[in-house]
Amino acid sequence: MALPWSGDSRRTMTATPAEFVSSLSTAFPGAVIAGAGWAELAGEAARLRFAFTPIAPLCLGALNLARMEVVVSVLAGNAADARALVEAVDRATQRGGG
Repeated sequence: MALPWSGDSRRTMTATPAEFVSSLSTAFPGAVIAGAGWAELAGEAARLRFAFTPIAPLCLGALNLARMEVVVSVLAGNAADARALVEAVDRATQRGGG
């Protein structure tokens, strides 16, 4: 259960659940547990839960990109530590562009 101040945040990500969990596991070795539709990340000072649901792909001409809605909840830690961990996750799961 999320702490009352966690302000669960929703976001849309262009990834499959497997890609997202793999990215988390690569960036944070040994700190990720996952199941069907969720993953938890234990940082040094905070713990986050990601609940994800696949949604319709983004279609750009012939290109179809998998998408999912992700709800991020804070399970442990203070607001500043949780925010720092979310920012680290964002950096770790960014895709190239150019």
